[in-house]
Amino acid sequence: LQNEPHLVVRSDSKSSKDDATEGGGQQPNIDCLFLDPTVISFIMYQLDESDEDEVSNLTSAWKLNDDAKQQHEIKRIFLPINDEHKSSHMSYTPGQHAGGSHWSLLVIDIIASTSINETKPQILYYAFDSHRGYNISAANAVANKMNSIFRQHYSSLQTDQMTKEANVIECQALQQNNGYDCGLYTLFFAEALLRYANVTCSGSCSGLLDDSAIETAFTSYMNDLGGQIHFASNIRKRIADDIRKLALEYQQSR
Repeated sequence: LQNEPHLVVRSDSKSSKDDATEGGGQQPNIDCLFLDPTVISFIMYQLDESDEDEVSNLTSAWKLNDDAKQQHEIKRIFLPINDEHKSSHMSYTPGQHAGGSHWSLLVIDIIASTSINETKPQILYYAFDSHRGYNISAANAVANKMNSIFRQHYSSLQTDQMTKEANVIECQALQQNNGYDCGLYTLFFAEALLRYANVTCSGSCSGLLDDSAIETAFTSYMNDLGGQIHFASNIRKRIADDIRKLALEYQQSR
């Protein structure tokens, strides 16, 4: 992700076709965007929201769907949240060493209008924390900053109907039982919601994430990783294998 700070992918769900059409709804297209932590730091500490060109350059890289009337389209943005982002730590000195000691996940769904009479997209914010409640103030701070960016980006639409303050939904999430696996849980939450994106779509396929659907996604992916006892070591092994593979590819390309 260091080389792709704005990584955009089309979700590849493992849900069945029957799951996708459950409830008679049309399965939405979900484009997933992963933001690098350096991008989050830039947004929180350096972005001048009054600079329209700067904001436009940022949102252009995110490939936001400007056609709010295009139904069944969801842009899902994954943001790693560090506790240094909470409001009490909002001071920033250029060149200072990054701080923080806990990671969690913020997911933003930008849902295209589902009604021909609507022009504004629906924007929903979900927080997933393996130490529930610890990073909620940081998640709120980042969500409010992102919400301000969205209001400016969609300024040609009925943004007066978009709330100025983001409403972050604190979702049920698996909890860590130690003091060092928060980063791995954050990766796990993101991958589960990516791999089982269609499962996490509610029966109406509005894009809403409910506790039951989230539990299904997390349980399914946790089983894929060998259960909660082994998942952390399996993710660490996979990361190490990926690094070795990339290093070998680099050596072979020289």
